[in-house]
Amino acid sequence: MPEKPLSRYDVLGAPTLSSYPHGGYYVKIDCAHCRVKRIYEPVDLIPLCGDIPIRSVARRFRCELCTRKDYLAAELLSPSAKELVGMPLRKLVRIKLIRRPIWKDMKL
Repeated sequence: MPEKPLSRYDVLGAPTLSSYPHGGYYVKIDCAHCRVKRIYEPVDLIPLCGDIPIRSVARRFRCELCTRKDYLAAELLSPSAKELVGMPLRKLVRIKLIRRPIWKDMKL
């Protein structure tokens, strides 16, 4: 399902990733196509996406299983202490850049 376009309230009044430093808030990104969910800390997403509203985070990602972008949805999650036990959390270890040469064919 494609995500709905953002309304004016969502853009202007939406909390950004830096609004939730280390604490009890997490960003959950769901794929409705392959039914997988990933949970991230908001501060880990800032180096990748910048300081953007939480609803816009899903547009910057692609599902690792089905490689689709249009089925992703992001939301803010505040789990209880019982839900935190055993919750799978993805931590940013490093950002790896791929350098790919671009060639142009010319005639002599």
